[in-house]
Amino acid sequence: MKIQWLAISALMLAVNIAAQPPSLSEKPPQRTEGTLYHFSSPEQRTVIPFELRQNTIFFKLKIAGTNEPLEFTFDTGSGATYLDSAVAKRLGLNTAGSGTVHGAGSGEVPVQYIGSVTLELPGLTSSGHRVNVADLSGLNPHQDGFLGYDFIKRFAITIDYAGGKMTITDPSRFTYSGPGESFPIKFRGPWPYIDGTVAVAGVKPESGEFLIDSGSSDAVDDPSIAHTTGPVRKVRTGVGLGQASEGVVGRALYLQLGSFRLEGPIDSCCSENPDHKRMIGTEVLRRFTVILDYARNRIILEPNAQFKDPFPDA
Repeated sequence: MKIQWLAISALMLAVNIAAQPPSLSEKPPQRTEGTLYHFSSPEQRTVIPFELRQNTIFFKLKIAGTNEPLEFTFDTGSGATYLDSAVAKRLGLNTAGSGTVHGAGSGEVPVQYIGSVTLELPGLTSSGHRVNVADLSGLNPHQDGFLGYDFIKRFAITIDYAGGKMTITDPSRFTYSGPGESFPIKFRGPWPYIDGTVAVAGVKPESGEFLIDSGSSDAVDDPSIAHTTGPVRKVRTGVGLGQASEGVVGRALYLQLGSFRLEGPIDSCCSENPDHKRMIGTEVLRRFTVILDYARNRIILEPNAQFKDPFPDA
């Protein structure tokens, strides 16, 4: 991990988002958004190949009515879907309305809105999205846009980090019977949290709720690293939308997620967003196949061949 990518995800709360988390149910959910998306296969699913660059998922999609393939990323840490303002202008897309959001950094970020956007992915169209338009030129790596909660909540999504593919399924057709462990989601608005424990040298292990943030290249963000007796160094954190600030980074003893114990992850502190102090990013997530099943209020983690990879130096 390189420090300029710390907390790259835009942890955003649009002023007029009123997200309602799904209710917990063991029964397959009824399809309530069928008019808003369409799969080309009778199995009601599609497989999207992706590349993992700098711990960021990249894949291709188009916006209906345009012909340019766009490079999008996939961000569970974003409360909305975003498009870069320069891309929107190049595509001739008209905005209607504006507001501000809070990103990974400090301060407010201006956005404009495009209403009722249809996203075209291989084997799937998903319509009725209100897309936020903002200047994404400061994000590293560069991206044309990213999918957020409004897209993710509609589907059951399996992210196979080791295989480089993302399977998107109608939740009413999704079942799981693999060796993974299921974690109940605790939603805070559009953001998914699961329980975990971090231990750092000289500090009692701290348990809490961790944001699952596929848009961050970090391993773990947790305030306890600021109090460790182990070595740390100062860094610039909150690099993304908003202004960066000063933080610290060091190595934790372990991260415990259910029965899974990950030894020696890099731990960073702290985001300027007060609602997201604890976070698990892609440097941890890539060690699993990750199933996002918002309709059943769960995230399933299934260790892959990368599970025991040593964590890189900070």
